Amino acid sequence: MLGDFLRSAQPAWDYRQHDCSRWLDRYLCMLGYASPMEATGIQYDSEREAKVVIGRGGGLLALWTAGLEAIGLEEVETPALGDVAILSVPTDDGEDQTCGIWTGKRWASVHRTGTAFGIGDPLKVWRV
Repeated sequence: MLGDFLRSAQPAWDYRQHDCSRWLDRYLCMLGYASPMEATGIQYDSEREAKVVIGRGGGLLALWTAGLEAIGLEEVETPALGDVAILSVPTDDGEDQTCGIWTGKRWASVHRTGTAFGIGDPLKVWRV
């Protein structure tokens, strides 16, 4: 399932359908989990609104920690295939954090320029 997800066509980057959070949310829903974004009430339709939500939520790591706990995922130290994380990685928005999925060899993450593989250090990892 992970390979199919990573190979699937993705919409162009925007803050309504396809950014790092919506990408990870879609992956988890594809696996049968409830939406972490819905579980925590995360809503935004623009970059400005996303930054406000992230700021008020204490940062991307804090928001996703709450969302993944809300849907019952447990934090782990070592990732296994398909596990999810918040990664420390340089980003164009200056927040330097993004969502990631462990491929078994490297992290996959989505950025304005598309899906990237192999970058970022996990701040927290959750078992799917």
